[in-house]
Amino acid sequence: MIMEESEEVSEAIIEDRTWKRCLDRIVQNIVLVSGLAGFAIGMIITTYVPLSEQDKFYIGFPGEILIRMFQMVSIPLIVTAVVSCVSETVDIPTKMARNVAVYFVLTTLVSVAIGLILVVMVKPGVVSVTEDEKKSSIVYVLLDVASNMVPHNLVQACFQQYQTDRLEMEIHTAEPNSSVETLHTEVRMVGNYVEGANILGLTVCSFTFGIVLKGMGERGRIILNVLSIINQTTKYVVNWILCYLPVGLLFLITRYVVEVLDLDRLYALGNFLAVVFLGLIIHAAIVLPIVYLLSVRRNPWVVFRGVYPALWTALLTSSSSATLPQTFHCCEQRISINRRITCLMLPIATNVSMNGTVLYEVVAAVFIAQLSEINLELRQLLSLGVTSVISTLKAVGIPATGVATTFFVLSAVGLPAMEAAILVVVNWLLDRCNTVVNVWGSCIAVAIINQLSRDEMEKQGANRRRTGSGAERHDQDAEIPSSSQTFESIESFHSVSEDYTD
Repeated sequence: MIMEESEEVSEAIIEDRTWKRCLDRIVQNIVLVSGLAGFAIGMIITTYVPLSEQDKFYIGFPGEILIRMFQMVSIPLIVTAVVSCVSETVDIPTKMARNVAVYFVLTTLVSVAIGLILVVMVKPGVVSVTEDEKKSSIVYVLLDVASNMVPHNLVQACFQQYQTDRLEMEIHTAEPNSSVETLHTEVRMVGNYVEGANILGLTVCSFTFGIVLKGMGERGRIILNVLSIINQTTKYVVNWILCYLPVGLLFLITRYVVEVLDLDRLYALGNFLAVVFLGLIIHAAIVLPIVYLLSVRRNPWVVFRGVYPALWTALLTSSSSATLPQTFHCCEQRISINRRITCLMLPIATNVSMNGTVLYEVVAAVFIAQLSEINLELRQLLSLGVTSVISTLKAVGIPATGVATTFFVLSAVGLPAMEAAILVVVNWLLDRCNTVVNVWGSCIAVAIINQLSRDEMEKQGANRRRTGSGAERHDQDAEIPSSSQTFESIESFHSVSEDYTD
C-alpha cells in the first residue's frame, strides 16, 4: 500500500514537472511570437496606413497599461524580497556559509561592474551627439548617494529621491561710496527632490529591518510572516501580469515601430548585442576561471570539461531549473563532487548565481537610458545595479521572461520602459546565453565549495564512523536525499517562491 502511494506521488510530481516545462515552452514561444507579430504589424502600418498622433496613442495604450502594472508592483516586491532574503535562515555550516557568501557577492559585484563599464565606455545606445551637460562635482555626487541611502521619509522614498543641482546665479552688488552696480556670477549647489523611486534608500532600510527583525527572534517573527505573505502575494500578481505580457508587448512594439524605429536604432541594437556578448565572455571565460584558480589552485578547464553537457542543456532550454538534473549528474558523476555538497548547494546556487542575467539587465537599462538621451549619474547607476541584482536574485525557472525583468527594472528606477520593446527581438538569444553563464557560475561555486570544504567533510565523516552506531549512521545516511527526493524538494521550493524570470 505504501509503495503504491509512493509511486502515485512520484508520478504526480513527474507529471507536474512536465506540465510546468511545457508551460515554460508555451510562454517562451508566445512572447517571441508576440514580439515578432508586433514588429511585423508596425512595419505594415508604417508603410501602408497613415496615422495621426491620436491613433498612435490608441495603439500604444495597452502597452502603457503593462508598464503601469510593473510600476505598481516594483516597490512592494523589492522591499519585501530584501527583508525576506535577509531574514531567511539556511542550515549551512559557518565556514561553508562564509565561503558561499563571499563567492556570490564577489561574482555578482564583478558582473555588475563589467556591464556598467562596458556600456558606459562603448555607449551602444547613443544614436546622436548632443551637447555635454554640466556635471556636478564628484564630491556632491557621492554626498547625494549617501543622502539617498538614509532617507528621512520612507513614504517619500517610494517616489522621490534627493539630488543636488548646480545653479549659476547672477548677483548684483553695489560698490561702497558709489552708485555703480557690478554684476558677477556665483555658483551655488541647491538640493531638491526629483521624481523617481529611491531604490538605494529602500534597499538599505529593508536590509536593516530584516537584520533587526531576525535578531528579535519570536517577537519579530510576526512581522516577518506578514512581509513574507505580502511578498508571495506580490509574486502572484506578477504572474497575472505575465499572462497579460504578450498582449501588452504586442501593442507596445507596434507603437514603437510606428513612432521611433529607424536604421540608427537597429544599428544601436547591434552594438548592444556586441556589448552583452563581450561582457558575458569576459565574465565566463576570464573572471570565473580566475576566481576558481585563485581559490583552489586547480585547473578550471577540468570543471568546464565535466559540466559541458549541463551548459549545452542550458543553452537549449534557456532555464536553470530545467538544467538542474543534468547539472546534478555532471557535478556528481563527471567531476566527483561530494553529494552532500551538491544536494545542499546546487538548489541555492541556481537561485542566487545569476551573474549572466544581472549583467544583461544592467547593460539593457543603461542602453535604454542612452536611447532616450538620459544622462545617468553615479547614484542612478548604483540604483540600476541594486535593482538588477534584487530583481534576479530569486527569479529562476521561467524562461523568456527576461523582458519582464527589464520592464520591472526600468519601471522601478523611473526610466522610459517603452524603449525596451526593441529588446524583445533579441531577448530569446540573450536569455539562452545568460542561462549558460548562470549555470557555469553555479558549477564553479559548487566546485570551489567542494574543494574548500573537503577537510571539513572528511572530519565529519570520520567522527560519525568513530562515534555513531548503526542506527545513527542509518539516520545520517537518510539525511542525504536521493536524486528524486532532491528534485521533489526543488519543485516544492519553486512552487512556493513563485519565481518569475530566469
